[in-house]
Amino acid sequence: MYAVIDTETTGLLPSHRHRVIEVAVVLLDARGQVEHEWVTLLNPQRDLGPQHIHGILTADVLAAPEFADVARPLGELLAGRMVVGHNVEFDLGFLRAEFARLGVAVPLITERSMCTMALAGYLYPGAKRTLGACCAAAGISIEGWHSALADTRATAELFGRYLNAFPSPPPWQWAYEEVSRLRWPALPSSNVAPTVRPVHAGGRHGWMSRLVDQLPRVPEPPQADSYLALLDMILANREITAADADQLVQVATDLGLTRSQVHDLHQYYVSALAEASWGGGEITAHQRSDLDQVAVMLGRRASDVDEALVRASDGRYAVPARPGARGFPRGSTMVFTGDMVEPREVWWDRAVAAGFVPQEVVRPDTTFVVAADVDSLSVKARAARELNIPIISAEDFRRFLPVQTERKAG
Repeated sequence: MYAVIDTETTGLLPSHRHRVIEVAVVLLDARGQVEHEWVTLLNPQRDLGPQHIHGILTADVLAAPEFADVARPLGELLAGRMVVGHNVEFDLGFLRAEFARLGVAVPLITERSMCTMALAGYLYPGAKRTLGACCAAAGISIEGWHSALADTRATAELFGRYLNAFPSPPPWQWAYEEVSRLRWPALPSSNVAPTVRPVHAGGRHGWMSRLVDQLPRVPEPPQADSYLALLDMILANREITAADADQLVQVATDLGLTRSQVHDLHQYYVSALAEASWGGGEITAHQRSDLDQVAVMLGRRASDVDEALVRASDGRYAVPARPGARGFPRGSTMVFTGDMVEPREVWWDRAVAAGFVPQEVVRPDTTFVVAADVDSLSVKARAARELNIPIISAEDFRRFLPVQTERKAG
């Protein structure tokens, strides 16, 4: 009756040529009992994207089938069943795109599927947004974080809890009956066997990922959680690249979110993340740096993090002295890169007057880089990214300089 799915992908948007690199299906009967499991890695014939999240290595997929090789068995698993997923619209969008690359349109209809992220808001009112948080609310543990099969098993178990909470037949029986009558197109056959993920592979689940699991839902606008769920995925690594930013803009557009709504969602996200970080009653300098970086990535300020931490701590959080940019302390080493409107010497003097230590080259001990273009491909910018050193814009740096420093340098 049900086909629970999960995908691991090279990015956020199939329209940006991102591909599915792992897909798993767990079949359930009407009572939520497991009937069958199926999973395979896929060779996308391109780079694998955020490997720090999905944990899949190039060596893992070299001998894996391409999507065309598994289209028929996958279609046979999905045909006639109601599809279930966590943020199911994301997975369905990628699967539709993969089938479309083969020249076929498949009846994977979001409005006739079930989303465990959406249902959790009704059955577990206090549950947060992520799969891990929803499973925790239901008392379900996830093993093998960010593998398609592990996530699909967890989603299937979560959906089973939902089934038990509804009468039989469930309120969506009419939708299932429609889906069961949909005809699937003929798909190419293949003798290529599925490839299972090696035991070594597994995504990272660090401090920021655990923090993201604690973020509450956002009921309005209706598309908010779908957008923020993708932000959750990206920020597991504390970094939004220029490509990620482009994809987020496209996602917001596809979801019908206005610029004002996105601005408000980013403001909420930074505040909620900061407040969640105070749950343990303290925050380390490294964690605070992570929060400041997220704020910068979303167009917010370190002061937004300050305000949220003060609220969460009932005023006990001591806002650090911040004479320089984005919370970087006096004495921080920094590097300029790119051609700015004002001469480099002016910026150098401003940095020295603010208590920073400018350097000519990026080194492992460099604290941050100020760039004319934060997406710069300069040698210095590339070195900073390789060393995970934050890059901020010149104008951003200027905004956070003390007023007297600006006057002195000007």
